[in-house]
Amino acid sequence: MLRECAWKKLYIDRDEKDMIELVRSCPTDFKEYYIQMQAAKRSQAPLAEQMVDDQIVLDKTVLDKVSMWKKSKGLPDKAVVGHVCLGTKCDYHQIDDVFICQETGNVHVCDDNCKEVIFCRESGNMVCTISGLCSESLLVQDDSDADEEEAEQEAEVLTGRGRFGRAFEFGYNCESEQELDRSFGFC
Repeated sequence: MLRECAWKKLYIDRDEKDMIELVRSCPTDFKEYYIQMQAAKRSQAPLAEQMVDDQIVLDKTVLDKVSMWKKSKGLPDKAVVGHVCLGTKCDYHQIDDVFICQETGNVHVCDDNCKEVIFCRESGNMVCTISGLCSESLLVQDDSDADEEEAEQEAEVLTGRGRFGRAFEFGYNCESEQELDRSFGFC
């Protein structure tokens, strides 16, 4: 009984200090909102995954959450070699943006370099077989006229038929630097 009273008193004292400090440092127009915000913090129960042996675990990183989940399922923290996870073959548990193979504990995170994506013909998107996340296809349909124009410009540069090729040919035939200067206006 004494312990319950002690922690309750500490909690109430700390809460009162927090409230006084909060109200003292806030703008007077927003004082009522700050009081409501502080009261809401007190009334919100922690999530079940934040409870470990009746202790509240605050600010767990995703890595810690993944590690705790693996430990609860008896899976190793290290990647299992010799097993290839596939979205069609394995079941996954999701924690935030992390997908964990329920068989081995191998972790998959989708990003720009995701190796599990396939092309979906219906949507034209790349779809991860594990997470189901979609990204736009790298195949972009351009205007065919623009492609032809670019090809012509490249051909001009490479074959010497373009502006640089003509300038080289014209400059090559000049007798002196003065003639080149008169022709182009620079040198």
